[in-house]
Amino acid sequence: MKTQTLPLLAAALLALPAAADQSAIALSGAELGVWTQDYAAATNAAATDGKPVLLDFTGSDWCGWCMLMEEKVFSKPEWKEWAATNVYLVTLDFPRDKSKVPEEFQARNRELSKAFGVRGYPTYIVLDSKGQTLGQLGADRNAKPAKFIRQLCKVLGVDPPAAASAPADPAAKKLVEDVSAALKAIEEKAEALDNPTVAQLAPLNESFLASLAAIDTNGVPDGLLASFRTFSDAFAAVAAEFGKLDQTKSLDEIGTPPESMRRAVSMMQGALGRLDEAAEACGVEDASDLLDL
Repeated sequence: MKTQTLPLLAAALLALPAAADQSAIALSGAELGVWTQDYAAATNAAATDGKPVLLDFTGSDWCGWCMLMEEKVFSKPEWKEWAATNVYLVTLDFPRDKSKVPEEFQARNRELSKAFGVRGYPTYIVLDSKGQTLGQLGADRNAKPAKFIRQLCKVLGVDPPAAASAPADPAAKKLVEDVSAALKAIEEKAEALDNPTVAQLAPLNESFLASLAAIDTNGVPDGLLASFRTFSDAFAAVAAEFGKLDQTKSLDEIGTPPESMRRAVSMMQGALGRLDEAAEACGVEDASDLLDL
C-alpha cells in the first residue's frame, strides 16, 4: 500500500505546528540534553565524557517537518528526560530569519551541511564521542519521543530505556500484528507491479479491506477496537476515492490527486495514528514499528 498503491499519502496536507522556541537553544557551551548551536563545544564535551552527539540540520522558522518534530518529540518531557543523561544536542539552523544564527556560525553550518551530505531538512546525524558518523535519522509525521528514542538507540547500538507501562494486552497485540501483516502483504503485492494502472491497483485496496474485515477482534479492548474500526472505515473511504480516478492511467500520469482524495488520505493517516496511540495505551509498545509509522 505504502509505496505503490497510495503514494498519494505524501500529497496529504500537514497541519503545521508553531515554530520552535529559539530562545531555548544555547548559543555557546554544551550540556547533555540541551540544544546548543555551539558545535565545537558539544563535540569537545562528547570526546571528554564519551557521550554521542545528535546533529539537527533544520530550518527552524519555515520547515514544516522540523516544526512537527519539535512539537511531537523534542518538546516532550519524555525526550528531555532521556536526552539529559544520554546525548549532546546540536542545532545547525538554516532559517529565513538570519538573526536566529550568530554570524560566525552561518558559514560553519553550510560547511557542515556539505560535509555530512545533507539534502533536506530536518536531517539528524548521529556521531559517536570521537566525531565519527554512526547513522542518520529523519522526520516522521507520527513521531513520538519513545519511537525516536528507540530509533536513536538502534543507531547507537544500545538498548532503549525499559518501558514503564504494563504488559501488552494479548488481544491488542494480536490485532496490531494482524493489521501489520495485512499492510505488508498489500505493499509487497503493489511493489511487484511495474508501473501499474489505477485499474490494476484497485483490487489491492479491496484485498486489504477484506483482510481487515477478517481480523478476529474478540477480546480487543473497546478503545482499540473503536480506533481499528475508524481506520477500516477511513481506508474504505480512500478506496472509494481511488475508484473515482481515471482507471486507465498510472498514478504518475494522474499527478496531483483531487482534493477529495487528499482529504480522505489525510483522515486515514490520522486514523492510523490514533490506532497506534490506542494500541500503546493497551501496552503494545512496538505498535509504531509494527505499523511502520
